[in-house]
Amino acid sequence: MNEYERVWEQFVSGEKLEHGGHTDPEWRHGHEVSVAMLIPVEAAPLLERLAPLRDELDAIPFVSVHPDHFLHITVLILGFLSETPRDDKEISPRKLTGIEHDARQALADFPPFTVKLENLNAFPAAAIVEVHDGGMLEELREALRSGCDLKMPQGPPHLTIAYFEAPDGSSLPQALVRRIERYRNWYIGEVTVRNIHIASLNLTSRYPRLETLAEIPLNGRTDG
Repeated sequence: MNEYERVWEQFVSGEKLEHGGHTDPEWRHGHEVSVAMLIPVEAAPLLERLAPLRDELDAIPFVSVHPDHFLHITVLILGFLSETPRDDKEISPRKLTGIEHDARQALADFPPFTVKLENLNAFPAAAIVEVHDGGMLEELREALRSGCDLKMPQGPPHLTIAYFEAPDGSSLPQALVRRIERYRNWYIGEVTVRNIHIASLNLTSRYPRLETLAEIPLNGRTDG
């Protein structure tokens, strides 16, 4: 069983939902801005293959489908932005500058690569599309983790396409399981990763535009 199969099995067998979304007060604890390393995903080339998935999910009342401008693959979460961090969940602008410097060094020789987006899956709080790339994104994460002294996120890389906005502990409707199951084997498209963005997210807005703070190119040579 691979990691994505395990995610699906845990989702179905867990039979419970969690309230998803960056605006959740219990998650953000009063913070207004979070920062992450991510890969923006251009929606236009994927719309035809994304449409059936979105339609299935949008039919469920508590599901909030992401708009085109919000599609991205999170690489590493850096924390809540704060001038005076109180714990390791917060990050200062000064430390962020240091991370950007270290990230540029860590990725100086990392080559561009292509990821394949396919198969609808889910966590208790969100519907996701799997990211398949022969392990390149995991290598990228590890290079950044070790080069910038960051924590590796839990779970496999993914493209979130919808939040589940049901109360924590809500029963998992079988109608949702069936709708996701129809697209468990479904090719969507490919994305070539040529740079990594450090971006901020306004946690007080439902679907804000991500603000790019820095762009780190992947300049390494590919084989051949």
